[in-house]
Amino acid sequence: MSRAPRARVRPRDYQVEAYRWALERGRAVVCMPTGTGKTLVAGLWIEALLKTGRARRILVLEPTRFLVEQTASYLAGKLGLPARPLHGSMPRGARERAWRAPVVVATPEIVVAEWSRFLEAGFEALVVDECHHTVGQDPYRFVVSNYDFKYRLGLTALVPPSRRREIEEGIGEVRCWPWSHPSLSRYIPAWAAEIYESPLNEAEWRLYEELERLWDQAEGRDRMLLGNAIRWYVRDGAAALRESVERSRRLHSLLEGLGGLIRDPSVRDAHKLGALRQALESHEGFEKAIVFVDRIVIARIIAERLAGYGVAEILGRRHVEPREALERAHSPSVRLVVASSAGEEGIDLPEADLLVLWSNTASPLRFIQRLGRILRPRGSGQKFVAFLVTPDTVDVDSLIDGIAQARRVGVYVPVDDETVRRLVEVSRRRRFLDALYERPMPADMLAQYLRVRPERVEASLRWLAERGYVGYIYTPYGRVYYPLDSPGLVRRHYGEYLEPQPGVEAGIQASCRGSTRPRALKRAGYERALAYIEGLLKRCGPLEAVRATAFYVERGVMRMRILSYNHLIPDTEVARVVVDNIYAAPRHAV
Repeated sequence: MSRAPRARVRPRDYQVEAYRWALERGRAVVCMPTGTGKTLVAGLWIEALLKTGRARRILVLEPTRFLVEQTASYLAGKLGLPARPLHGSMPRGARERAWRAPVVVATPEIVVAEWSRFLEAGFEALVVDECHHTVGQDPYRFVVSNYDFKYRLGLTALVPPSRRREIEEGIGEVRCWPWSHPSLSRYIPAWAAEIYESPLNEAEWRLYEELERLWDQAEGRDRMLLGNAIRWYVRDGAAALRESVERSRRLHSLLEGLGGLIRDPSVRDAHKLGALRQALESHEGFEKAIVFVDRIVIARIIAERLAGYGVAEILGRRHVEPREALERAHSPSVRLVVASSAGEEGIDLPEADLLVLWSNTASPLRFIQRLGRILRPRGSGQKFVAFLVTPDTVDVDSLIDGIAQARRVGVYVPVDDETVRRLVEVSRRRRFLDALYERPMPADMLAQYLRVRPERVEASLRWLAERGYVGYIYTPYGRVYYPLDSPGLVRRHYGEYLEPQPGVEAGIQASCRGSTRPRALKRAGYERALAYIEGLLKRCGPLEAVRATAFYVERGVMRMRILSYNHLIPDTEVARVVVDNIYAAPRHAV
């Protein structure tokens, strides 16, 4: 039997067993519970094919560009495989470079759209993540059916009985490692989180951009009202926005010029409905699911269009009598419970094993209350929470904030840090980060570059700094921001403000992560300060902030400059940027 490839991540016994089993068969489907490391199984399988020369080019299909980026990053960064992401949001040149990689991680939609380029590339092997999609007219099915891959590997957390035959015909023999399997049961969390993207179509995106443009130009109460309108639209759906416009004379007046777009038939009432169906179908065997939605009009649409599941509505006393609604929700004939905020505290359904959060919220109280509906113990089976999110909009920001707030008050949310970072990739704040990757710059210059209001830039940079995505240095132009994972950029463009000056001393306070008491260094020179900060990093890990008071003599007068770096200092490279900037104080003092 072949030895497991040397992955940078140590595989568990069941993962080695699964990849070897799949490799022996050539065409196989590995079914494992969410959170047990199916991507590592795929990585071991890919590495074995490449190393033995059985395959030179391997295609990995993922259902969303969010998962494309995440999987490509994992395969390349964690496993050292030559993998590159490929999806429709990438510019043409980047897509062309991606097609040349030995391992291409792509959405099925981009493969179908660039079919001739795909055929030119020539692939011997295929990995299909979420392979329960390979049925019907789905682009997944098109790729699987219209190209003769010699080796095929499917990955899924659940093989729906109604799709098993089709999946086996398209990919290969199915083998499941259930949650009760003795070698992996101890690794399975009590509940697992999944993220489903609900992208806007072309017409919906035009409306979103127009709403954002009006919001950028508005002031005061109008700005607040337009901000709410944007959230209602991307969080809940166009039906919620239309209802709000009809009810609010002021909002109707503000959006009068967008009437044609708002009423455009191409703008769907509830754009997340497809993602909801996908979540339900992915968990075909669920006992009972709860869907939380903020707007009654959207809840009614869900109940009407998914009536086949047997639906109960818990929408508050004004809409449905609570006792009757709860009795119906407990009925064995009801598999889908659609609840508004009225159900956040009132639903007690321990039999529910799937929770879908349609309307994302940044409120920690509401976030926790909703999770509480699914986390009540019953039996020993695993439970799932599905977050539906509209990429590239404020909806992603709300989800990220909700996860962060829940963690801050001690609620475990099984969404790993890498997944959160990938969420930022599809958040509205991503464009601020993209601009800084081109060149570090002050907030006011960034506002001019992106043509957005300065206060919006300031708020976004503060958010990114608090969460460890950007850092900054002091210059005569104010704070210059840079991506925290690319400190070399700020050295290249603003190196003169990172040159320690002779005679400068500084007193420094540093805050370790998780510690309430800052560590202090009394007034000291550069070498001692740098050694102190680097020593702290080794002892307590990433620093949450550094504050310094720099002392230097200028024209015979003792000067004092107070500097605060309220952002993550994750490693020695960023620490050196901070310390160098402190001791370059005479150069950036105004």
